[in-house]
Amino acid sequence: MTNYDAIVVGAGIAGKATSLRLAQLGMKILHIAPSFDTGFNSIDQNAWDSRIYALSASTQQLLNDMNVWESMDQSRIQVVSDMRIFGDVSDKNNELHFSAYSATVPQLAWIVESGHIEKTLDMACKFSGNIQRVSDLVADFLVSADSVSVTTQSGQRFEGKLLLAADGAKSPIREKLQIETTSNVYDQTAVVANFKCEKHHQGTACQWFLPNGEILALLPLPDKKLSMVWSARPAHAEKLKNMSGEELCEAILQAHAQMKERTGLLEMMTPPQSFPLRRMKAKRILGPDNNPKVNPRVVLIGDAAHVMHPLAGQGLNLGLRDVATLGNIFKSKEDFRSIDDPVLLRRYERSRHGDTDALLFTTDQLQKLFISESNHLKTVRNFGLKLVNRSAFLKRQLIKKALA
Repeated sequence: MTNYDAIVVGAGIAGKATSLRLAQLGMKILHIAPSFDTGFNSIDQNAWDSRIYALSASTQQLLNDMNVWESMDQSRIQVVSDMRIFGDVSDKNNELHFSAYSATVPQLAWIVESGHIEKTLDMACKFSGNIQRVSDLVADFLVSADSVSVTTQSGQRFEGKLLLAADGAKSPIREKLQIETTSNVYDQTAVVANFKCEKHHQGTACQWFLPNGEILALLPLPDKKLSMVWSARPAHAEKLKNMSGEELCEAILQAHAQMKERTGLLEMMTPPQSFPLRRMKAKRILGPDNNPKVNPRVVLIGDAAHVMHPLAGQGLNLGLRDVATLGNIFKSKEDFRSIDDPVLLRRYERSRHGDTDALLFTTDQLQKLFISESNHLKTVRNFGLKLVNRSAFLKRQLIKKALA
């Protein structure tokens, strides 16, 4: 039986990035997933994935360090130079404006299709000599004093020093370890679709907090294209999803008094998709248990460890900071420590808890603040937007945090 340094489970962006990053550090990786399909395989160059991400500087740095960023088609990446956040009052002064120019940074973020990121990572993984792939389901795993063994549904058995679970928000590995989670399901569903717009977006990402508690974001794509993320009440989300292209375009233009002035006429490019929204955090990210005398060999990565509301656009960035942190800890480890040394894994655990807790808490509180229909809270939040917008110092601090 072949022994591996690490067995990675899950073929999403987090799983592929974990496999590639550790393989580039010289580790022998086994990557297991039911399928390694990227989920967006259109041969039409004019087709666009409706699932997009706003990448932070830390994510761009990780992709650059893995030599993935340069391999991506730059014509499908949009730099965000400005961000405008509008309150639920139709007042041109009721907004918060962030500018890369004012903050003296090259950009605030990059907008990239999910399928394009995954496709590029997939190709890099295929060319890595340190990654072996197995298309199968994990049926069981067993942690011992010296290793962790994995048995697949087809009966194959593999052994490694670590098991890295990047198997999604409903992680079977996390469930088997009986790791508890704190979670709440938001009374919102995200509806996503892409559009061509009459007016050029000028690299500006916009987000509207609507009077009914819903959140509408229009994110810039290359040329005169936009990606919509509408966090709507479930019944309204279902209605939006079933609209014709013309009906959905009209619904967007009617959502806010300033919408048409900003976008002009819209034309739908991709049919809408929807995703229920929730917040989740695993109470621990190492397994098999919380006994400090037991050597943990299972590590939760990405959505297996945390899920957040998309209003801050940080979900993927948070997951890839898991990958970057784990890679940096292994890269800088003392020569006398092996990669399964519990000291290293505890370093990872401590590092990730602080970052994750802060971002999940902030996003959750913002969601609660802006979904409330209380007149008092509406007054407070709209006043807060204006107050922050007048303070160059506060805006610089928020940008600094967002660029982390």
